[in-house]
Amino acid sequence: MPIYYDGKKYRSKKHPMLEYIFNKKTDNGKKGIGEDHLFTLSDIAEGYRACGINEPVSISNTILDLTRKNTGIASRLPDTIYEHGYDLRKRTGRSPQGNLAGEFVYVGVGKSINAWLEWPSIPDLEVVIENTVPHSIINKGLLGRDEGALFSVIDYCDVLSHAFYNKPNQVIRVQNPKKWQPNEIDGLYYSEQHDTLFPCEAKALSTGDDINLVQLLGGYKTIQSKMPHMDIIPVAVRMVINGIDIGLFEEEDEELKMYKFIKVTFDPQITAWL
Repeated sequence: MPIYYDGKKYRSKKHPMLEYIFNKKTDNGKKGIGEDHLFTLSDIAEGYRACGINEPVSISNTILDLTRKNTGIASRLPDTIYEHGYDLRKRTGRSPQGNLAGEFVYVGVGKSINAWLEWPSIPDLEVVIENTVPHSIINKGLLGRDEGALFSVIDYCDVLSHAFYNKPNQVIRVQNPKKWQPNEIDGLYYSEQHDTLFPCEAKALSTGDDINLVQLLGGYKTIQSKMPHMDIIPVAVRMVINGIDIGLFEEEDEELKMYKFIKVTFDPQITAWL
């Protein structure tokens, strides 16, 4: 809901705080315009205090909350920032100034970051997988439409084995989520036969969030730095009506590009996902 601060209306209570940080970094828009500007968790805390706004329970989610969906640049930033040609993206890791939280990225006036996945209209492969979720869970209406339910169905139905290798017992779960600082990976899977790790970024029907490619890249880079000897394939999984959309990615020029789109449906149908 909109808030008012210092006589001005804002779309989010986070916007005055971001405006404070941006003004501090650029001397009120007089210096450094055209350059990118990193900021830290401590900058966010200072910004909330300076604006007299109560800090949320977890300030580490502040920028993530603004970038979960591609709802337009005006939902991410106040006009006093994007009118200078800036957009916002989440950043993680450490810097000499402290733990990173985000970055004001110069994209040019009237432009914005294209950081969210646009799924192709036609899949490269369509797979029908047997619904082996236990009947007791389905009949009692226990299966939900959230991210946890998505991973439960992936495990119960051995979805990744069938989708990737067209045979069972090829891909197993490591753990969900996997907190490998400075990133949290929604789900981490492994194929012993192919010695391949599959870090998954997941979105559920209950949220309607978009896959953020910056987050997907961050998780991939984290695992790559910790496990440089292993083959790593970043994966996006999206719950859809009675199915799962799966995207496989590879790195190209410091960005992730989808090279295969697999559409999974279930037989019999998953009634909780209709």
